[in-house]
Amino acid sequence: MVLKAALGHCSANFKGLFLSAFVGFLIRLIPELLAFPHPIGFDTIDYAAVIKGGVIWPHWSSFFTSTWLFNALTVPLHALFGFEPFAILKTVGPLLFALNTAGVYWFSWKLLGWDHRQSLLASIFFSVQIASLRISWDLMRNTLGLGLLLFTLPLIKWLNSKWGIACFSMLSLLTVFAHEYAAVTLFFIVLGISLWSKLKGAGWVGWKRLLAAVAPALAIFLIGVYLRLYPIRYRVETNVVAAGDVITASVGRLFFLTNYLAVKTSVDWYASYFDLASSVAALFVVLYLSYIFLVWRGFFKNHVLDLWTILLLVGSFSCLIVPFCALQYWHRWMFMLVYPFTFYAANGFMQCWRGASIHGCFSRRKVSAMFTATFLLGALYLATPVLMSTVNVGLFSLNPVNRYISFAPTVPYQDVEGVEEAMRWLDASMNENDCVLLQHAFLFWGQLYLNRSHTIVHFVSDVDIAVETAYKHGYSGVFFVWWNEPIGWYGLNVPEGFIRVEDFGRISIYKHVKI
Repeated sequence: MVLKAALGHCSANFKGLFLSAFVGFLIRLIPELLAFPHPIGFDTIDYAAVIKGGVIWPHWSSFFTSTWLFNALTVPLHALFGFEPFAILKTVGPLLFALNTAGVYWFSWKLLGWDHRQSLLASIFFSVQIASLRISWDLMRNTLGLGLLLFTLPLIKWLNSKWGIACFSMLSLLTVFAHEYAAVTLFFIVLGISLWSKLKGAGWVGWKRLLAAVAPALAIFLIGVYLRLYPIRYRVETNVVAAGDVITASVGRLFFLTNYLAVKTSVDWYASYFDLASSVAALFVVLYLSYIFLVWRGFFKNHVLDLWTILLLVGSFSCLIVPFCALQYWHRWMFMLVYPFTFYAANGFMQCWRGASIHGCFSRRKVSAMFTATFLLGALYLATPVLMSTVNVGLFSLNPVNRYISFAPTVPYQDVEGVEEAMRWLDASMNENDCVLLQHAFLFWGQLYLNRSHTIVHFVSDVDIAVETAYKHGYSGVFFVWWNEPIGWYGLNVPEGFIRVEDFGRISIYKHVKI
């Protein structure tokens, strides 16, 4: 009877694991279908260009310095089987999200010891949040790394066997090759647990096994950090010339730290400390206000979740304490808070639902309202391809958070075909003495559709610097791709000295005329 009950329990959990993956896949498939045949998300065009380029490691050192696992999975699909880059991404995106929703279930079941109902609740709640959807939208490497991390961390409990150590070591390596943020999270948790265990004198022999199991992945990661600090110089043939108007404001050699009061990129650009603080507060409110009280109510002590949450809070809010020297991309750390917050919220939901009379619990009506509000915000985000193409009202029109929450493929959906046609016209019309100026939003479109014999001058905010760069490199014909009517994106207008050559809907090709 005991064996039968155990088998039944495992069967229910494996069914729940499959169901969580299936639900995640279906939910993430919605925006892909709504946007069809166009891609979704800003960085998706970058991934498509890489897939078409067909290169996984441009140099042996990039094995250590680049997170190449995603490319290793997708580039061969195009190179060997001829699948189109956008078709690959439209399939892989939902699959990676399914990996994450199944990972949330696995983490709940194997590490937290929850039953299949509570594990499934956590998984489904994770799948409808803006933050988790935003990560999956176009941060493919990050999605892959975090999905692997969710399956890796529970194996900390399985290190009493050689099989458990081998599985943990293999998944740790894959996590390092998938994404640096997932790798940093893994090492922070492992080293934190080991240090705590050593100081407390509890189970140190077991954590020696943990350190031994993570050692190969840590060695690869540290070699990569060293090679980033002291890079090996190598030349990669490219048709892109940088205009030099991007200011990342890294802190010396410490590439992972940023001075947010000086940085100027297409996403991070702050006029003052107040501008930075208001952006941080606004994004947190949009992402988590709907259920933050459930997170507070459901908080529980767990060494893995404690360390994970501490790291993400530091990454999200250190820019407000030391804005001149904080972790890079504070908004991406804030998106990743969705992982521990999901487990706390699911725990808070179950506590309040099972015993609403307990002191500090919310009523079932309030709990349901929090979940409903979170679901509606997620649904609004999922509907972006339709909303942007019709009423043009949604989260994408909400300042100042719209620059962090990726929506369209660098341009509004109604302009995608115009951009593609413009690039094809340039590919057929440009000669060896011509170049094209492409703002960062158009760069990857150019890499997708222009022959590598055509030169691209890449810039972010200063068209004049891009023009100077083009003439300094000896080009006589200087083209520029931009909108022929202001739409308010990227804060640029066509400067004097350019004449319109061809129109493709709202997108036009301009040519510079020397005065």
